Amino acid sequence: MVKSEATEDMTRIELLGIQENLKNSDYTEIERFRESFDADDMGFSGRREGI
Repeated sequence: MVKSEATEDMTRIELLGIQENLKNSDYTEIERFRESFDADDMGFSGRREGI
């Protein structure tokens, strides 16, 4: 799983919880979630997988 600088300290369980919440969200909720992150902190952390 590729992590961003904003999620690098989250556990796999926390990330799966976010994915589950987003899967059940409508467009407005997803847009609000995206806007909650600072774009400057969205660089990737660690090795790149699956690319």
